Amino acid sequence: MYKIAVAGSTERTLQVAQTIAQDSRFQITYLITPSPKKVGRQQELVTNPVHQFAEKNELPTILVNTKIDQSVREQIEQANQAEPIDFLLVVDFGYLVPKWLLELPKTTPLNIHPSELPRWRGSSPGQFVLLHGDEQSAVTLMVMNEAMDEGPVIAQLPFTVDQSWTQVEYYQHSFDLICEQLGDLIDQFARGELKATPQLAESPTPTADRLSKEDSFRDWQLISKAMEIGEQAAEIERACRAYYPWPKLWTQVETNQGEKRLIIHRCHLNQNNHLELDQVQLEGKNIATWNEIKTALKT
Repeated sequence: MYKIAVAGSTERTLQVAQTIAQDSRFQITYLITPSPKKVGRQQELVTNPVHQFAEKNELPTILVNTKIDQSVREQIEQANQAEPIDFLLVVDFGYLVPKWLLELPKTTPLNIHPSELPRWRGSSPGQFVLLHGDEQSAVTLMVMNEAMDEGPVIAQLPFTVDQSWTQVEYYQHSFDLICEQLGDLIDQFARGELKATPQLAESPTPTADRLSKEDSFRDWQLISKAMEIGEQAAEIERACRAYYPWPKLWTQVETNQGEKRLIIHRCHLNQNNHLELDQVQLEGKNIATWNEIKTALKT
């Protein structure tokens, strides 16, 4: 039985942890995940999905605040001394993984990256796949090293990118695909049936950096041209899907009450390849159709 530690915090990490936990070839010895965070106006303390999973299944948990400091190191080393791990599996962790932690597992540290590496290294690969209109992609199981998403590739599962996907569907498809084979892939690698292949040193794409709300802004004149004459309509439609549900495509419009933010939740291309807005949200208002709010704009 392989002993494995899982590091991460999101629903995608949870899906991977559940997959490993249900496989009799593996035992999760401990999880490494961020401490509960205060969120919202009420500053309610919220526990992430991985932490909830650990508590429900009574699995040892090591909590990280701002970084993996000496205190965290001592806890990890103590846990590992009791039950040395074969693998460390990192998925959506969000922290720098130090060299000593990468060297801790007896076999290797692993990472799942939802792009066709070396394409789209970075924290937002799915969003950049959609933004750039890639028709093909992959989800990669790799050996993790100190460089960002540059470790040797153990397996790469290719798929066709549906041109209606938002980032939600892209990531769900990626992780559904890898989780179907994850146990077999790790087992085959451990037994030497799969070999890790070095990546190309240089990526053919820019780094898929972490996104911000500033990234998802588009000038209203640009959007208007896409609606009126179709100019850059495909790029804006792709951006709408790539940025949904966060940070969401948005612009600034002139209304009868002054300049307001307009969020574009849904849009599509019509038969003439012009942009049509479907679901929008004017600042201070509920989500509505474009026809319901366009009279509020100054022409």
